[in-house]
Amino acid sequence: MEKIRTVFMAIVGLAAVAFVTVFAASIGLALIAVLAVLTVARMIAFKLNHAPVPVKTRDARKRDDMRVWDDGRGKIIDL
Repeated sequence: MEKIRTVFMAIVGLAAVAFVTVFAASIGLALIAVLAVLTVARMIAFKLNHAPVPVKTRDARKRDDMRVWDDGRGKIIDL
């Protein structure tokens, strides 16, 4: 009788460990899936809302005048 009880308790313990392992793995896969969906959605949103960056050409920079002003501690020259 003791051997049957021991075998039964071992089977119940192994079943509990297997259940916890499968549950943890499924939660992990669900978390990975949610993160993957969020990452893809963020990439798509970035591509859709991508605004062009204003860039000055060399000719436009040459046409701008040099600005000089004095802040009281010395002259500031902005090229």
